Amino acid sequence: MKIHLYRRLAAEGIRKNRRLYAPYMMAGSIMVMIHYLLHFLESSPIVNEVRGGDFVQLFMGLGGIVIRFFALLFLFYTNSFLIRQRSREFGLYNVLGMDKRNLTRIMIWESVFSSAIAIGGGLLLGILFSKLAELGFFYILKLDTGYAMTVSVRSLALTLRFFLEIYLFLLICTIWRVWRLNPLELLQSTQVGEKPPKAQRLTAMFGLLLLGSAYYLAVTIKDPLQAILVFVAAVLMVIAATYILFIAGSVTFCRMLQRNKRYYYKPNHFVSVSSMVYRMKRNGAGLASICILSTMILVMLSCTVALYVGDETSVRERFPRHIDMDVELNGSEGLKREFADQLEDAMTVDPGTVPAAAEEAGTGAGAELSGAKAAGAELSGSAAKWSETAAPVRQNIRIYRKVETYGLPLDGGYSIDMDRWVMGAADPTGRVIQFFSLEDFNELMGTDADLADDECLIYCYGGKYGRDTFAVTEGGSWRVKAELNDFFESGFRSELSAMSLMDVVVKDLDAAAGAFCDMTCQNGQPWAYPEWVCEYDIEGGDDEATARAEASRAGDTIERIRLATGTKIRGADINMRVVERRYSLMMDGGLLFLGLLLSIVFVIASVLIIYYKQISEGYEDQARFGIMQSVGMTKREIRRSINSQILTVFFLPLVFAGIHLIFAFPLLWQLLRLFGSVDLSLFVRMAQLCFLVYGVCYAAVYKMTAGAYYGIVSGAKE
Repeated sequence: MKIHLYRRLAAEGIRKNRRLYAPYMMAGSIMVMIHYLLHFLESSPIVNEVRGGDFVQLFMGLGGIVIRFFALLFLFYTNSFLIRQRSREFGLYNVLGMDKRNLTRIMIWESVFSSAIAIGGGLLLGILFSKLAELGFFYILKLDTGYAMTVSVRSLALTLRFFLEIYLFLLICTIWRVWRLNPLELLQSTQVGEKPPKAQRLTAMFGLLLLGSAYYLAVTIKDPLQAILVFVAAVLMVIAATYILFIAGSVTFCRMLQRNKRYYYKPNHFVSVSSMVYRMKRNGAGLASICILSTMILVMLSCTVALYVGDETSVRERFPRHIDMDVELNGSEGLKREFADQLEDAMTVDPGTVPAAAEEAGTGAGAELSGAKAAGAELSGSAAKWSETAAPVRQNIRIYRKVETYGLPLDGGYSIDMDRWVMGAADPTGRVIQFFSLEDFNELMGTDADLADDECLIYCYGGKYGRDTFAVTEGGSWRVKAELNDFFESGFRSELSAMSLMDVVVKDLDAAAGAFCDMTCQNGQPWAYPEWVCEYDIEGGDDEATARAEASRAGDTIERIRLATGTKIRGADINMRVVERRYSLMMDGGLLFLGLLLSIVFVIASVLIIYYKQISEGYEDQARFGIMQSVGMTKREIRRSINSQILTVFFLPLVFAGIHLIFAFPLLWQLLRLFGSVDLSLFVRMAQLCFLVYGVCYAAVYKMTAGAYYGIVSGAKE
């Protein structure tokens, strides 16, 4: 046979089966397009230049990995379905005299045509929509970009190579499947029924137990670090349990419906239930896949939308003032009030001058503070020196002391263990403990609380302490006079959102914490970090240039005070809210954009699984409905039977996805805390909104695909 014959047969096969091939090639094109867009945005020079752009590039890179893995799995699934539907046609060719080498040539040409359309169309769409995606992406990140159209040759080459490898793999799998079957098996492959799996009750009970265990893990999580540790395990358990329950449980459910004579022996129920029960192994796996994809969509959209919408609230909660300055001390000596007086004087006088004591130390003016750093700005050598630029007025100044340490539970109290302070080694049972003085607490909270030397006040984030005494093995013991319901807002929350946090207010901070401030652990880390915190607003503080100049002045101010007082200052960490806002927006905006793109992919996958299920089951049920029409079943009754089938089974994935989302909510909230989210009510509202919108879209998709199913079975007699 000549080559053009194989080519013509392949083209004709695709044309006649366009109902199957068109969605398959369209899905492949969209995945190619999104893969190109992700890599195109990952390599954007604008993103690379801004602060926080490294996080965006990391997210886009991870998204590319997800797309590659998912594209391989999903295209393999859809290709297997296509080959199953085409097997009868291949078997007929084989019976008519074509050997399997001839069939292989036809399959190669079909693969060439379908992959060329999918990859070529996807790359073309990627190029056409790249500018629109870039504009939308930068709009989310609130960045400026030009309108010039660019094409990333590297992204094109990478996308082309990867998807060529996928389609080559699919071709090999197709050829192997056809070669291992004889002509009779190929002819009957679409007529092979499914037997109900054995031991359904035991299997279903195991699935319920596995799902219950996963739910228990999710709802009992009280700490972000624990959430990280159990997240992957809980997700895998939910996926496995979902497949088990949909495969085994759906068969049991159908058997229960058959035993209900009032329900079962009706035209619109009898046909649908009796046909489903014998193919529920395959049907259940498809429904479970839809459920898992739906859950992934709801989780991604709920979390990323909540993070993005609540970004400004989160930033203002973590950084309540324009400037947040943490002055770290070497030892407890600097906790005394003298340093606070110098710091307060320097902050409240005209920023262009310094206190007299600092002026006397003139030789140190402008000297670099060892260990000082500011987010996004150098404290020394800056072009905007405090003495050379008009300084803005400092407002809402707030100064307080604290001692920060990390402890593990021991004998009803806590033992200091700074060897585990590094987050990667932090123990989920440990707590970050922060000591505050009663004087600072009363001043900042506007209260007049009183404490004895052996008493304390305690505030625990996200829960209650629940004990009468608080003890630190290395530092002393205090009676808990009261547990606080609130604590003053402070920027230190931004650094500790990933850990259990407890604030302890004592009468004399120096006496209480000094016992372990000057000691070190085996790794050389001090047992505790004494700090002075200074937070304030400035005129024009939301302008980045103004904030950076002020950060430079603040660093110089701390250096002058150090020289004037001789205080052992270890370093100064200066944060600017405007810079942190940009950093946070890059992270939350990047996650939102990635979540939207991945959701599009998963929605398309869900739609195609639903569509192919309806098509395959339509062809399988065509003969059955033909018989039913012969004995008097009307097309109206056929439509009612189809609707009964949809309502009976096909909305179960959406219901289960909603249940998964509800039980995953505590776990997801703890993970969101790692990204600085502070508004739980917003997360609840976004989850409800996402479920409502997705539910409407889900119903619309099923309505359309049910129409395709009806179109096949209603024409059975013709």
